Amino acid sequence: RITKEVAGNVPLKVINDGEVTALAAFQKIGSGNIMGISMGSSEGGGYANKDGNLVGWINELCYIRLDLNPDAPTDPWTKGNHTGCSHMYLGQRGATKLAAKGGVKVPENYVYPHPDMCTIKHEDHAKCLKLIQKAMDDPEQETAVKAIYETVGVYLGYALAQYCEFYVIDHVMILGRVSKGKGGDLMLDTAKKVLNAEFPEYKHIQFHTADDHFKAVGQCIAAAALPTVNGDAACCSLQ
Repeated sequence: RITKEVAGNVPLKVINDGEVTALAAFQKIGSGNIMGISMGSSEGGGYANKDGNLVGWINELCYIRLDLNPDAPTDPWTKGNHTGCSHMYLGQRGATKLAAKGGVKVPENYVYPHPDMCTIKHEDHAKCLKLIQKAMDDPEQETAVKAIYETVGVYLGYALAQYCEFYVIDHVMILGRVSKGKGGDLMLDTAKKVLNAEFPEYKHIQFHTADDHFKAVGQCIAAAALPTVNGDAACCSLQ
């Protein structure tokens, strides 16, 4: 009903941003077995098989337990019932919880674990991430801030190794605001080093990304660009 009121008689499919990231990767590189990861407000996860199709799985990676340390952080959604969830490491919260430790000049309420940084609201984290990115462009702060992105890159490398226990992965497409800028490039380089050094059986995995505009809104572009098949949106047929 809402679709018809807003846009008329058009196909509608609600789809995870990570799934669309995987489809965007297939459009870009023309090869399958792709894990798409959107590192934005949270962590979106998606997977396209060897033929570039979605398989209908629930690829919501953000609540996979990535950190088994009993002292790993919890999040405001699980309220202490779960710790070490992936989105606390591979979404923007993975970077923002390290901002003050990385020497970024942030307001007091942006210093994790201040209560303002432990709510379900994403806005403060988005603003804090912008401060991190700005500091990365400041030569006087860059050296210290690099450690934030290197740390998130280590998170990503170990996460991919864990994901490989359940998926056949030949390619990884990384999108989302955390991957923007030279900090994002450093993050990916660090993840590659982790796979090469710690998990050589997965060193064949190729990393893919895009320009900063596509990193931020590429999922929308990819979803809007899907062709129609037999009168339905292609994303529907892929599922």
